[in-house]
Amino acid sequence: MKTYILLLLSILEFIAPSCDDNDVMNTSLIKGEWLLQSEGSSENMIIYNFTTNSEQTQSWGDLNVCTVTPSGKKIDEKFYDWHISDPKNDNPVHLDITLKDLNGSNDIWDGEEYYVVEKLTAKELILHRNEVGDSKTRLYFKKY
Repeated sequence: MKTYILLLLSILEFIAPSCDDNDVMNTSLIKGEWLLQSEGSSENMIIYNFTTNSEQTQSWGDLNVCTVTPSGKKIDEKFYDWHISDPKNDNPVHLDITLKDLNGSNDIWDGEEYYVVEKLTAKELILHRNEVGDSKTRLYFKKY
């Protein structure tokens, strides 16, 4: 009987950690429109709109960042490519965005921005800049 209990406990020890998928970030929640909360006290809203090409491409796609005036007019639109890392393989999760129009620059690193995804829920997104010398920049978003 002791052998049976020890065998059962050994099996449970290996199974239990693999059942805890609740702690894995659901990166597909990034899709959609996000209102930037952390910029200055401007009347204009800054909206980040993450889209994907299909349901099979959950980790990359297009990003449109625009400023919206109080009258609803979109100004200062910028277009990016984005990629978010797989939380099952990467801890912390990284978000890379690349500006599509480099205004004639030949430097492949121009327009690249790297972030660590600190929090991603259905209603909240927190990014922190992942760049040497910049450990303080954080972007706070709420779902728009």
